[in-house]
Amino acid sequence: MKKIYFGFLIFFLFLWNTAPILFSKNSHKETKKFSAYPSDIDLTTNPGKTRILVGPNILVSRDGDIPHCELMVASNPKDPENLLGAAITYTRPDGSQVCKTYASVDCGYTWTDSAFREQRDFGSGDPQVAFGLHGTAYFSELGWIKDEKGRSRMGLYVYRSEDAGKTWQKPSLLRSCDHPQLVVDQSYGKYAGRVYIGVLYTSKYKDAEVEYTVGVFRSDDDGRTFIGPVDATSGGGKKGINVTNMLILSDGTLFVPYSDFEYKDEKRRTSKFSTFWFVTSSDGGISFSIPTKIHDQYYKDFEKAVNDWKNGDFVSGTFPEYAIDLYSKAYRDRLYATWNDYRFGSTRILYSFSSDRGKTWSQPKQVNPQIPDWASQYQPMIAVNNQGVVGIMWFDTRGSKQQDQYHLYFTASVDGGESFLPPVQVSSESSFPVNKGNLTPSASSQGTNKSISVSIWSPFNHFPQGGDYMGMTVDSNGIFHPFWTDSRSGTFQVWTSQIRINIKEEKEKSKEKAFNKKIKTSLNGKVGFIFDPVTYDPKTQVMLVPIRLKNVSGEAFFGPFSLKVKSLSDPGYVGHEEWISIPQILNASNGKNGVDAEFDYSSSLRDFESLEPGAVSEAIRWKIMCPMPTLTSFYIEIEVTGFVYQKE
Repeated sequence: MKKIYFGFLIFFLFLWNTAPILFSKNSHKETKKFSAYPSDIDLTTNPGKTRILVGPNILVSRDGDIPHCELMVASNPKDPENLLGAAITYTRPDGSQVCKTYASVDCGYTWTDSAFREQRDFGSGDPQVAFGLHGTAYFSELGWIKDEKGRSRMGLYVYRSEDAGKTWQKPSLLRSCDHPQLVVDQSYGKYAGRVYIGVLYTSKYKDAEVEYTVGVFRSDDDGRTFIGPVDATSGGGKKGINVTNMLILSDGTLFVPYSDFEYKDEKRRTSKFSTFWFVTSSDGGISFSIPTKIHDQYYKDFEKAVNDWKNGDFVSGTFPEYAIDLYSKAYRDRLYATWNDYRFGSTRILYSFSSDRGKTWSQPKQVNPQIPDWASQYQPMIAVNNQGVVGIMWFDTRGSKQQDQYHLYFTASVDGGESFLPPVQVSSESSFPVNKGNLTPSASSQGTNKSISVSIWSPFNHFPQGGDYMGMTVDSNGIFHPFWTDSRSGTFQVWTSQIRINIKEEKEKSKEKAFNKKIKTSLNGKVGFIFDPVTYDPKTQVMLVPIRLKNVSGEAFFGPFSLKVKSLSDPGYVGHEEWISIPQILNASNGKNGVDAEFDYSSSLRDFESLEPGAVSEAIRWKIMCPMPTLTSFYIEIEVTGFVYQKE
């Protein structure tokens, strides 16, 4: 993918120091299962009672032990349980990159992936997803095409789905461009439902300079056809620029942010900061305002960045990210920006907001300054829910002085960005990106009449920070859904979770008193098992089996949950014991290694109080030794117990 690779090299320093792409969507439809907020509670007036509740980590990508990078996710405004994600995956037959989508219809507990033949044949990158005003799903990506003269070039593919992202229609193919940014007008204004795609393209300027231009496509027929691109702003041959995630104000005004950078090598090596700007369009993407400055973003010294990258440093910069409050009474149309910045030494997450539609911005502040000097924060993402709560997530290395691992953190503001709650750790395990799964390269080639070129890229060298952006969205019940690249297995995979910002009111406590008798009960037949990928080491004869609980009933269950081994003999082989493989349990909570071995699942709900209907728990790894290196098949009968509440 020549243009993507070329862009990576051109923007090397910038991509080491600038943030991702997110667009969160909200609506007023209520969920069928859970509402994060009682209808009469305004979180912005109760900051002292607000809690951040993190649910189980869920593995999204179950399509092989291959890297997944550069993620995006969106929520359906017509159905809060319908989520759509996308990622660059290294799943082409030659191991090189192609984009895939992941759809969920149960609030992110289970996911179905989709591949695209056009992209599988030629490769693709820069995935984007969004939902239309009436629930149409959109997916765009850059992929190779053959032009009318048979030459290979990049094209922008735009797909539509009318069944929650399960199947996709034949794509529209737009002109060659780079770094597409997809947004849909969810307002009640004149251009409600209009689909916009911001893109970057370059051309020769006077005196042989390069002109970087940000343009905008638009669609008025639910994403079937597009007009454009219309030029929104230009670097004028003096600076490189690139579009970042666009927003829609409540009256339908299109907000188009972008960042500048030095593209000439001699200037890029000495540049210390980038500036980010925005233009707006009040006529549906036909004409645009003059640029307005937001802030500067400081980044790492060029030579140091290159040296650190060569030595395996995965902390780097990304473009700023933006969000808007469309629904709260107190902060309607407030704009928010977040980015990682090196002005304090190690990179930190900064934020700023504007209460006047971008005319002026608050002074940058650190989201969470209380971390060790040697630790780094990077890859921020921001979203605002329909209660006006601002959520920011980021990767953080505070858990490792060796700086060889990271965790995902999240914090929230309930006062319009004036302050943030103490951050919480979202990821349940550390990620180690410098691992075999991410370092194994793939090869691809491009041919001309004169020669054939071979490109060899490893996911880590191309995306040490996991991609140019991560994803986070908010559903119409106000639940945040982070969507991040996680390398706990040694390979970048896609993970998600639910984050609820909640208040426990006295009236809610009084309701609980009516159901205060906690009864232990068997959950067999009421819960099922979901397995994450099993691993096995023939040398030690030990396998790790991650087991999750899924509530398949219509009632909620409460912990502590317990899984107890009842039998290790397959009844189907009675009388043929020579065929039976009896394993040894190594990590049971009660220390037993056979029948009656018990696993405590008390922590499997994280901060949530119950396992709701359709919900899935955190995975608990069962450590099991096989009797021989080749005898890796066996039988385990398990009884699951938990609790229900009943009236006295």
